[in-house]
Amino acid sequence: MDFLQVSGRAIVKEDGSEIRLRGANIGAWMNMENFLNGYPGSENALRHEFKVRLGEEKAAYFFDRLLDAMFSEKDVAFLKASGMNLLRIPVNYRQFESDLEPFRYKEEAFRRLDLALEWCEKHQIYAVIDMHTAPGFQGPDWHSDNSSQRSFFWEQIQFQDRFVALWEEIAKRYKGRAVVAAYDLLNEPVSNSTFGRFPSPYKSDWDTINRVYRRTAEAIRRIDPRHIIVLEGDYLGFYFSGFEAPFADNLVYSSHIYPVPAIREGEYPGVIDGEMWDKAKLQAEFFNSEGAEFSRKHNVPLWVGEFGVSYSRDGEENSRSRALAHLIEAFEAFGAQWTVWTFKDIGHMGLLQIDPQSDYALKIKPIFQAEYQFTRDGGEGRRRVCDLADFMKEKIGDPDIDQGLNRYLLEMSIKENYLHLLLIPSYVRIFENLSPKETVEILDAFSLDRCIRHEAFEVVYRYLPCS
Repeated sequence: MDFLQVSGRAIVKEDGSEIRLRGANIGAWMNMENFLNGYPGSENALRHEFKVRLGEEKAAYFFDRLLDAMFSEKDVAFLKASGMNLLRIPVNYRQFESDLEPFRYKEEAFRRLDLALEWCEKHQIYAVIDMHTAPGFQGPDWHSDNSSQRSFFWEQIQFQDRFVALWEEIAKRYKGRAVVAAYDLLNEPVSNSTFGRFPSPYKSDWDTINRVYRRTAEAIRRIDPRHIIVLEGDYLGFYFSGFEAPFADNLVYSSHIYPVPAIREGEYPGVIDGEMWDKAKLQAEFFNSEGAEFSRKHNVPLWVGEFGVSYSRDGEENSRSRALAHLIEAFEAFGAQWTVWTFKDIGHMGLLQIDPQSDYALKIKPIFQAEYQFTRDGGEGRRRVCDLADFMKEKIGDPDIDQGLNRYLLEMSIKENYLHLLLIPSYVRIFENLSPKETVEILDAFSLDRCIRHEAFEVVYRYLPCS
């Protein structure tokens, strides 16, 4: 495989010919996420509860078998046969390093990543290593494996030191591997969330994020001068206006795109959240985004590292499929690289989804029904949360408090910091008295040959194979 390089807004092979990268994320694997894997709370909290209830050996067995089922060589072969040429591999720093033993790296984690890269190399698919969860948490939410809703990464130098050192270790190990298309330094940073995300206009800490990016990139370059380095926009990949101009060769900039019709309830095209959404408006949202503007202004490649649609509500599949197709058409017209979120899950956003009649799906169903009663639109639990948020806004009397964001943040706080903590023991008890064979049989619901192709896969497939 060729080492890939940047040439203007294009990515090219060693002979200078352009390659367009189109693929998928392997989410919920080396960085687990509750709404994809089907557990409540953060990955770290779940692992802790498993150790407490089952013991360290049985807990390790459970998670190893889950990761084995989530992703294997069969999955890589399937994606290659579908026409994809890129896999984004999100990883959690905790896979590689314990908080009690910083700078001491776990070989078992690198063996698992090495194996994935061997599969990619065998099937001629490029891989991007994405630091989805950084020491100290770069964002306040569950996808940063954060149970506190506070991001300590940005204000404490020891976390930044560990972050840079881990990337140096990765660079040492993979500097000669052309199968690695790029290093994606930091997933969805939220640079001004040290004390949480408040219901007020968000202001990026551009001095800090620029400094961290430059320091990390320069540290990698001293070890590995060849690989592309990816820099994601601030505030979940949306903001680029305060980035310094590209400061080195072979930099790619990445945005994440989740527009209203992709995730909010309502028929598309049509009125959603009080606005009329059609193809022109949806695609303009991307073409006019800060990431697209940065790419045009500085003549650098734009990679849409994440985009996708939520299929969690019945009866909206056709609507979401139209939105997904219109998004990809916009990326193609712009010349952006892209990786859809995500390949496989329990039935929320995955191109492949577990069988709803599988043992795993049936066993976790009561847990998700309890959460659904709290979070669904029109549910009494959610109504009470909204009433409380509105009450507090009224009592505070600050007109700058955004009503929608205020409701969302209270709902997230209650769900992630209260409800999920109540539900974690219920999830663990499902596996408490199972034999190893029974555990494997249940978790095997995530294996390729037992998953179901979702309509979203057929939409993405229309824009493949890659050249």
